[in-house]
Amino acid sequence: RTSNSRAFYERVGLNERELEILELSIPKKHYYVVSSSGRRLIDLGIGNVALAWVGVNGREEREIAKTVMDRNPDNWRSEWLRLRGLDLWADYLESITPQEEVRSLCATA
Repeated sequence: RTSNSRAFYERVGLNERELEILELSIPKKHYYVVSSSGRRLIDLGIGNVALAWVGVNGREEREIAKTVMDRNPDNWRSEWLRLRGLDLWADYLESITPQEEVRSLCATA
């Protein structure tokens, strides 16, 4: 999507069609795999809640996450979800006890 990204992917050998596929893909959810078996776009099946946690990318987003943690030491997880537009999940997280939270996180991992 940027000239730097495009140049990188051209250097590693992707053709014009593959670059178009990447441009339409969802970052952190879709990955383009090149192997001896072929080339294909795959979807890791990661939903919005998981992406809220694993999709933090770059200095700016890390600084935002740190600010949220610093300002909300007791409930930064729900505040982070709200910031990502996941209010219902934030409400759910606030409604459960810490022990239930651990069990819930372990069950989804």
